[in-house]
Amino acid sequence: MKTQINNLKDYAELAQASYFYFNFLNTRNIFELDSNQEKIQDKNSLRGYREIKVNLEHVVSQKYKDKEVLIDLRQDDAWQSKMLNFFDEKTNFDKLNGEFSEIQAQNFAKRYTIKFHQPNTFSGFSATLFEDTKDNNQKIIVIRGTEPKEAK
Repeated sequence: MKTQINNLKDYAELAQASYFYFNFLNTRNIFELDSNQEKIQDKNSLRGYREIKVNLEHVVSQKYKDKEVLIDLRQDDAWQSKMLNFFDEKTNFDKLNGEFSEIQAQNFAKRYTIKFHQPNTFSGFSATLFEDTKDNNQKIIVIRGTEPKEAK
């Protein structure tokens, strides 16, 4: 009975996690924060602050909820690149949406890996394939409710 209850808790956690934005995982950056949740300055960065790749803990953690997910800036000195960087930054509204507590997020990131994530399709379908490293690398597919894109 205890095993079944623990399994239900684990599956409920995975169901909740399925709504988070895994499509930013390892592909986009966020600003690295210090212990006061302030951006760390870095004079060598194009934006003036230290950037790090989005990892699993960032995606699921409430600590990073609503933090901006950065676009990849063009690194050359051409005026066209500078202008495109400016407009891309102004039109970028991507943010993380995790809701797990700090400890829950740390435990989740230690336990699970993302093997595949299908971001929202046009119909709003999304699914994620998790691997449970604690349970003999068991694979768990989670399909969440749909979020259809609004017609323009």
